Amino acid sequence: MQASSDSTSSFPKAFVLISPFFLWGTAMVAMKGVIPYTTPFFMAAIRLVPAGILVLLVAAILKLPQPKTLKAWLWILAIAVVDGAMFQGFLAQGIVKTGAGLGSVMIDSQPLAVALLSSLLFGEVIGLWGWLGLTLGVLGISLIGLPDIWIYIV
Repeated sequence: MQASSDSTSSFPKAFVLISPFFLWGTAMVAMKGVIPYTTPFFMAAIRLVPAGILVLLVAAILKLPQPKTLKAWLWILAIAVVDGAMFQGFLAQGIVKTGAGLGSVMIDSQPLAVALLSSLLFGEVIGLWGWLGLTLGVLGISLIGLPDIWIYIV
């Protein structure tokens, strides 16, 4: 049996570990509040540029190895532009047309897409329970996105 001091000292650690998930979800609410005053792609850039600078600063402070060649940096730049435009940019564009809650659920469906693509592209095996979970996940997300009129037809 563990002493009670262990459980109280583990609470801050657990809180720190789960806080990014909470903060990630609140970003959609903040984006929905800001979007009437700016453009979606500008908002996406404002989210990404400071985060990228912070990552580079932390990596430099910790003296982590950095890419050495121009080719490596060009690949990083290409991936950043594609991710910035397609993921963050389209996410911000989508929040214009949806609510913050629906937008958050839709973006959090990303693991389902990754699992399906990993199976199709790389031959990763998804067992029976995995397929059942993926099917329920896709069905659930699809139902959340249905217009109310389709559900509440009187």
